[in-house]
Amino acid sequence: MSIKDHALLVSLTVSKPQMTAKDGKATRDAENANNASGAGHYRKDLYPKMLVAPIMAVESAARAYIDSQTYMWVRGEYLLPTTRFMVFAERIGKFEVEFSQAVTAFLNNWAQVMQMAQSHQGDLFDASAYPDLEDLKSDFRFRVHYRPVTDQHDFRVELQEAELDLLRTQVEAATKDSMESMLRHPLERLRDVVTRLNEVAKKQDRTVVNKRTGVADIKAPIFRDSVVDNIVEEIGLLHDFAAILPDNILAMAQDVAAATPNANHLRDDPTARTAVGIKTDALLESINSMLEN
Repeated sequence: MSIKDHALLVSLTVSKPQMTAKDGKATRDAENANNASGAGHYRKDLYPKMLVAPIMAVESAARAYIDSQTYMWVRGEYLLPTTRFMVFAERIGKFEVEFSQAVTAFLNNWAQVMQMAQSHQGDLFDASAYPDLEDLKSDFRFRVHYRPVTDQHDFRVELQEAELDLLRTQVEAATKDSMESMLRHPLERLRDVVTRLNEVAKKQDRTVVNKRTGVADIKAPIFRDSVVDNIVEEIGLLHDFAAILPDNILAMAQDVAAATPNANHLRDDPTARTAVGIKTDALLESINSMLEN
């Protein structure tokens, strides 16, 4: 079945003003002090990192969310199952609102921004390096783009037959490369989460000595439930692409699901950890073999 019938492409563009600037004076001072010439350039942060951190945090969280819900198609574009579109669009819309709110808070504290920048930069501070506040506001943008997946049959242009044949060949090759890359991505991500489960399964119980009584106690190893939760999420994404993924990838996902225990059971039962370690060793060997072929 065609991939374009089950997925769409999504990309995120986040624009921000220039965050650093070359400082000629500091560069010259450093070179003169070290008898150097053309050894590099000193760049200073225009804005205190703690004040732009909320803006950066929203962008980082949005990109992490996109990565968790999609597979990479080409650099900067991700394949989203159409079954996830409404939930995805709603959550991304919230990220856009959060980004706007963080930018507004940053701009509303402009006097503090400039005061802290001058305090941090000392004699390197140059007020002329900063744009007008209105221009600065327009430099912050958060945009999500959706478009259909195009294959070699989707042409709506007027071309000679020979030109059209060449275009078909080139688009078909590009689509084939993207599809091959996309088919590797689920396996690579599945390998990552299974590797983490494998590492946890090989952890041993801990001996903890009570400092007050001196009595030793045996306790379960420490790890987060996300070790298991991440596997569940990856398998869920695989299932949303079930119509276009090869049977062997889906079968591998089923094997991984069958080998994944409840996090508390894994934590509390050393025998279960041993069994999961053995199973995940075999699963990782199979996944690596599939990636090598």
